[in-house]
Amino acid sequence: MINSLKSVVQRNSLIVKATVATFFIFLIISIIFTISIFSLSPEVSNDLNSLIDLLFNFEDVPEPFTGNFFSFIFLNNISHFWNPIRMLVWIPLLGSILLGFEILLNSGLIGAISVIVGIERGIAYPILGLVPHGIIEIPAFLLQTTCIVVWQVTVSEAIISKLKGRKLEKDKTIQGLQDVLLLALTSIIFFMIAAAIETFITPYLLGI
Repeated sequence: MINSLKSVVQRNSLIVKATVATFFIFLIISIIFTISIFSLSPEVSNDLNSLIDLLFNFEDVPEPFTGNFFSFIFLNNISHFWNPIRMLVWIPLLGSILLGFEILLNSGLIGAISVIVGIERGIAYPILGLVPHGIIEIPAFLLQTTCIVVWQVTVSEAIISKLKGRKLEKDKTIQGLQDVLLLALTSIIFFMIAAAIETFITPYLLGI
């Protein structure tokens, strides 16, 4: 499976590089922006925390060290594969726009939350809170995003070929769909591992 994944990444190297670059560029911009805001106006911390609480209802989050917490994290991370609303990213063209917003939102939130928590609780807290599961979860997110983009490209090319009356390159289309399947399965496995770490290891490191 590892060799197959390497082949998929090599075949779609441009998409992979673009996805990774976009995520980390937005992440760095978010961190710099948040630090700048805090430097200019420290009292903005409460406003940012209120905004984050508004976006995410933390009261509904189950207790850590439980199966319910694991399911909550895991199912949320793979919701592009089962949640009807979030599955809109699979629709050609529309999905590309939604996916772009999601990359911006996820990278922005990770950067902003890291800075806010680091300022309020010390630099060690966000490191312990994000790194253990993040080293698995971020690659999983990038693989999932790449999977969706490869799907978008494969399906769009097939639709355009049909509309223009050109012969469909079946081998290329089948290869693209196989790549999508392998990327999806790999991201799900990574998300499962990350969810387990976030459930049973991260809370312990944070003393929760």
